[in-house]
Amino acid sequence: MSDKCMDFNEFLPYIGEFGAYQKRLLLYMMPFSFMFALIYLAQIFILLVPHDHWCRIQGLEGLPKAKQLDLGIPKDTDGVYDRCSMYDVDYKLHSNATTANESWPKIKCREGWIYDKSQVPYDTISTQYHWVCQHHDYVAYAIAASFVGSMFGCLSLGYVADHWGRIPALFLANACALLGGLLSAVCTNFYTFAAASVLQGWSYDTCFTAIYILMMETVGPEYRTLTANLSLATFYTLGACVLPWIAYACNNWRTFAVVTSAPIIILNLMCLIIPESPRWLLSVGKVERGFKVIRKVAKINGKTVPEDVLAAFRECSEIAYHEEQSAKKYTLLDIFKSCRMGRIVLILILNWMIIALVYDAHVRVITNVGTDIFVSFSLANLTELPGGLVPLVLLDRTGRKIMLFTVLLLCSLGSLLAGVLSKKWDIAIAAIFGRLCVTIAYNVGEQWAAEILPTVVRGQGLSLIHIMGAAAAVISPFVVYSGDYSASLPMKILAGLAVIGAVLVLFLPETTNVALPQTIEEAETRWAQKFWFPKKK
Repeated sequence: MSDKCMDFNEFLPYIGEFGAYQKRLLLYMMPFSFMFALIYLAQIFILLVPHDHWCRIQGLEGLPKAKQLDLGIPKDTDGVYDRCSMYDVDYKLHSNATTANESWPKIKCREGWIYDKSQVPYDTISTQYHWVCQHHDYVAYAIAASFVGSMFGCLSLGYVADHWGRIPALFLANACALLGGLLSAVCTNFYTFAAASVLQGWSYDTCFTAIYILMMETVGPEYRTLTANLSLATFYTLGACVLPWIAYACNNWRTFAVVTSAPIIILNLMCLIIPESPRWLLSVGKVERGFKVIRKVAKINGKTVPEDVLAAFRECSEIAYHEEQSAKKYTLLDIFKSCRMGRIVLILILNWMIIALVYDAHVRVITNVGTDIFVSFSLANLTELPGGLVPLVLLDRTGRKIMLFTVLLLCSLGSLLAGVLSKKWDIAIAAIFGRLCVTIAYNVGEQWAAEILPTVVRGQGLSLIHIMGAAAAVISPFVVYSGDYSASLPMKILAGLAVIGAVLVLFLPETTNVALPQTIEEAETRWAQKFWFPKKK
């Protein structure tokens, strides 16, 4: 390409870097952010199991709860009632007994379970079908199934995003979320629910990241942080905070599944009116469609672009397309043909795997600390607001590297404190602080990866990173349920992982106020030298 040719970054000021058009796109992002919270988190309240549950003993059901426990349920060495065993005696022969005799024979629960309705006041799929004790791993496997779906969804929908467009990927992802959510409402066993979870998980994270990428490709560098974090900070937070109360109001897991899925229909209708990314259209040689969107952007932003500038940029776009042999021929393998880009992407992958695992585990572990599940979950998700606003205010001032390094270390500190403290609300506060820090890390990491990857493989590249993040998140429920062996173990594991993630950050290039690279070759050059490790003068 001629040195005199302008690229999209240089042309963008002519049509407006953050005018009425981009603000309209930002408004479009809001409902996608809200529903992303519901899609991602609703499964938690469908699968909830009250911490306190015990064997149902038909011979004792006429007695008060405390009496049933004293007579029918063995205690461990700490005096805690066993959740999975009962005494095997004929209570008609022990009608005068006031407490159990520890010498009585014990057996596994054989008549079902009773659940503490003060902790979870409605039936979940886990309590309805008794996914506890010998079947307690069904909950972890159902969660893992959604992340397996996410791995395949990221790969397939990332390909769609780069070859068919950001909007088709957005539509298909939300269609998967809608279908999977509605199907989960009619499931009657673990296998059908796991299948519905795979389908719904197929939409992670593309049900939001497709429009996120589109937005970042349409604004100037100085507005990327604002647009990347504002909708998540506000509407994702709102969705996450109201979610437990939607479950409480529905008072039935099937109704809840329908209520949190049906509004996705509105998102799919919105896909019909959201314009495609002009940057992507030009990068894949769809110049005519790209310039149609460009004229629309300029018109809405009140900009008049000189015809000679339009003609020159059109010629440059066509030349760039032919020289780069069309984005359709780029694959993920092209990223790794360069030693530098391959190294950067590998570090991005490892770092994102840690962030995704720590974030998801923090989302779920708050329901196990022993405080009120609905209150503590809402409080924990309030961290999404400062988690989005802090990068909004500080990210362009401090830079990506120093902020991500700092918050991961602070997340490690909060997680470690939650692992060593003993009082329930002290543990909850420390865990919520750790959640705040990893939420900031999640938002910074998402934006940073999108800025490092070139346009021609941005969708596929982010999908690869998210696939590996989903692969790591498959382990998340098992980290959370390691608390069955030691209450402090999950938090200690998360503290160690956060430290490793912080170290990896030091090996990534800084992207603050740097134009997005269009091609792989441009990315290789841009992330060399001063953007890799600054040289001393």
